[in-house]
Amino acid sequence: MNHVVRLKWPLIALSALALTGCGSKEKKVSMDEPEKLEREYVNKTDARNETVGEKDGSIVIQKKMSLEEDMARVRDAINDAESSIYGSSRQDPGGMWLKLKECRKKVSDARLGGNGVPEAMEKWEKISATDPELKYRVEGKKKVVAVSEEQLEDRLGHMKNVKNILDRRYEEFKDKLDACEDRYASNLVKHGLDPEDTKAQGEWVDGPNGYRVWKMKTAPTANPEELMRRKETRENKRGSN
Repeated sequence: MNHVVRLKWPLIALSALALTGCGSKEKKVSMDEPEKLEREYVNKTDARNETVGEKDGSIVIQKKMSLEEDMARVRDAINDAESSIYGSSRQDPGGMWLKLKECRKKVSDARLGGNGVPEAMEKWEKISATDPELKYRVEGKKKVVAVSEEQLEDRLGHMKNVKNILDRRYEEFKDKLDACEDRYASNLVKHGLDPEDTKAQGEWVDGPNGYRVWKMKTAPTANPEELMRRKETRENKRGSN
């Protein structure tokens, strides 16, 4: 992880550094001329990504480090995790949250022994919205740079905490969804229905240019009446053989 680097040198030491290479003549830089000192330091070291200033009798050199890659990487991971769990928005939910809601509805179906009332859903939320508006700035059009070590640590640290929360939330939803689907399959079996009918049925066949393509024969269904009809169709076929 990139860090903002702050170096503190005594005023006399940095003044000597800034003047090294200027010849044998000594040149003094007053404490009230930080901009002039910075220009001389940059000219001597080509440290164009560093800022020089004076604080408490010492010269502070603040080195700016690009945050674009680190922040973009963590932000992308957060967006992917939230999309996998909750979908795009409260008005257009998706991911495992929506799958769990649909599964609980099927489990509660009175035609399959349920009470007709789906189990209450967990709150839909966008966890990344709690990300605080820490100060950082954009230089030019795209490059994001930190302006202090504290801001870098706080922002990236908080974003990683959000990512950790989402990782745990993903596992929690996955466990709940797996358990719900197991209950649904068990209900189907209890009523003599085949859980495989809730999945698309098909086969791989030869396609164009030598590729294999999957051809669906029977569409999936969660309708108990359709499931019963397919059961009767299979039984009739077996009876006629």
